[in-house]
Amino acid sequence: MSKTRISYINKDILALFVTSLISLVILLSNTSPQIEELKIQLSWTASKISSPISWYRNIFSIKEENVLLKNKLVQLSLINSELESYRQENKRLKDLLNFADDQVINYRTANVVNYHFGITNQTIIIDMGLLDSLTNNLPVMDENGLLGKTILINDHASLIQLITDKNIRVSIRVGEERTLGIFMPTHGKYGILEGVRKTTPLKIGDIAYTSGISEIYPDNIPVARIVSISNQIEKPFQNIIVEILGSITDLDFVFIML
Repeated sequence: MSKTRISYINKDILALFVTSLISLVILLSNTSPQIEELKIQLSWTASKISSPISWYRNIFSIKEENVLLKNKLVQLSLINSELESYRQENKRLKDLLNFADDQVINYRTANVVNYHFGITNQTIIIDMGLLDSLTNNLPVMDENGLLGKTILINDHASLIQLITDKNIRVSIRVGEERTLGIFMPTHGKYGILEGVRKTTPLKIGDIAYTSGISEIYPDNIPVARIVSISNQIEKPFQNIIVEILGSITDLDFVFIML
């Protein structure tokens, strides 16, 4: 087929297309009821034909929106975690301030900078030392109760022996009769009270306080709460299991009593 013939065919197709388009415009410009009905049918048909394309576009748009929402959710989650951390720290500081307002003793507030958990002892390190007037055998506590004592001091830091150390003993008084006994740690936050007579009236929930007999610990510092009491016929003393009141783990601040 010659180029001239192809050119004529293309012109005919173009003319047909233009003529059809003009005819369609003229037809749709008519406002007769039949033409309006035709418009409705054409619109309905066009919507059905284009619905898969619209569906795909909607799905793609939803996927993009989901990605954006997930990113926003991650950001909000991180912000929420940060705010929760601030809330807990704020509560902790309020507890410390309330504790400080209630105390008339002389003490220093120190930050816990490290933990050392060994087999035979448990210790923490604080950011105060000789330059802060600290010495050995100073009682250490938090707002809940006794934590231990200072055992090693340098210029800027101190080592604290916790009352969970198996080698530590604390003289206590417990019950309405303020009966003497000895606190001894066992495992974790638990310990026992030794030397408390069977005749001493006690109940679960009673608090054991330092007796003041020791040269290290002044009297009336909370030490532990009774969680179990039992007796054996052959023994003159009660079997008393207690839970340490001080926050032994996750410590941020401690009080050093001077």
